[in-house]
Amino acid sequence: MSDAKTSEENPSIDAPPAKRAKSVASATAAKTSASALERARTPRTSVAEGRGSFKAIAWNVAGLRSFAEKNPDALRKMIEQEAPDAIVLQEHKLQESHVQAFAERLRKMCPGYDTTRFAVSRTKKGYSGIVVISKEGRKGGQATLEQALGKTEGTSDDDAKRHRAISVEEGLGDGTYVDEGRTMTIEYEKFYLVAAYVPNSGQDLKRLDYRIKEWERDMRAHLKKLDAKKPVVYIGDLNVAHLDIDIWNVTAPHVKKSAGTTPQEREAFGLMLSENNLCDAFRFFHGEATGCFSYWSVRAGNRPFNKGLRLDYAVASKRIFENGGCDGVEVIDAFLLDNIVGSDHAPVGITLALD
Repeated sequence: MSDAKTSEENPSIDAPPAKRAKSVASATAAKTSASALERARTPRTSVAEGRGSFKAIAWNVAGLRSFAEKNPDALRKMIEQEAPDAIVLQEHKLQESHVQAFAERLRKMCPGYDTTRFAVSRTKKGYSGIVVISKEGRKGGQATLEQALGKTEGTSDDDAKRHRAISVEEGLGDGTYVDEGRTMTIEYEKFYLVAAYVPNSGQDLKRLDYRIKEWERDMRAHLKKLDAKKPVVYIGDLNVAHLDIDIWNVTAPHVKKSAGTTPQEREAFGLMLSENNLCDAFRFFHGEATGCFSYWSVRAGNRPFNKGLRLDYAVASKRIFENGGCDGVEVIDAFLLDNIVGSDHAPVGITLALD
């Protein structure tokens, strides 16, 4: 039997090429719209006039070289829309020899941002890595590598005091977890920002034991130590879909055996929240919102259909969410920017009011 369709089954076949293409595109768009999972509304909240603020956004760019070449305007568009004070890019995949050149490139891509801090994988080339881009009022443009590593104090104007880093540490503060360039802790005047790209459990879950028994355990201890001094914001691609509504196909048999959606990883995330008195900021404001994802499989072509996972988070000390916050810090807003396109992940963020 022939696979060819008659013009009665597909009227666009006999149409002129241009009209036919338009008809096919319209039919495809209609099909996508009809089968896409609906995304719930998640209203935003602004900081009241007269209060200081700090907005941080995290985005897994899945390779900064490719991202910069294919999406040269993506960061600028995000900045124009959100004007964050700190941008955490994960999975940059750069080597130490690339840092200086890309620091300058990022300065051009992100006008007004004067400081970049890189954590780079030292054990495997073209792997992992995070970079934090921020506005700190440093004199002389980009921070030097010494400043970026916290080896010198740097300078700033008085108006930028709340946004200038007091200290910067790679890893978990004791010299551990620096080999893969996955985390950086930045101390600000009123809080700590812990930027992270959490290890993926990998194909066949080969790194699941490492993820649960070592990384999660030690990160909980690190966050607890920081939180005893100041409120903590933990942000980045945390590589776990915590709740059922964070997984588009949660009932599928393979979900429990897939990296990021195993029962062990989801339980570990819940343990971190409870044991460390932390709160998932997005769910605090949008607890029942469905269809809110931050990652979509490129291989499966899932983004147009909004069939994704929520793997990216801003988590913060529970005490700064309610009753005007605590220690001069209050979480005002948390958001997921799935309208910003540039990689297989969407940016996520958090806004703090500072008094």
